[in-house]
Amino acid sequence: MTREEFCAVLKDELAEKTDITPETNFKNLDSYGSLSSVLVLQLIEDRLGVQLNPRNFRKIQTVNDIFDEAAQAG
Repeated sequence: MTREEFCAVLKDELAEKTDITPETNFKNLDSYGSLSSVLVLQLIEDRLGVQLNPRNFRKIQTVNDIFDEAAQAG
């Protein structure tokens, strides 16, 4: 899955109205919250086949960071 494909999936899963790009600050999304963090962690596991450490996930800022963290974990 490419970064752009991941952005599209993330937008769909979070029902986000604004466009999501790799540079989007994940925590600034209208849909951001503790539940969305859990949803994204599950999405990464289901779609990318990797599990991220929730402690490391708290440090993530951008969608690029999410994708890079998943690549390192996989």
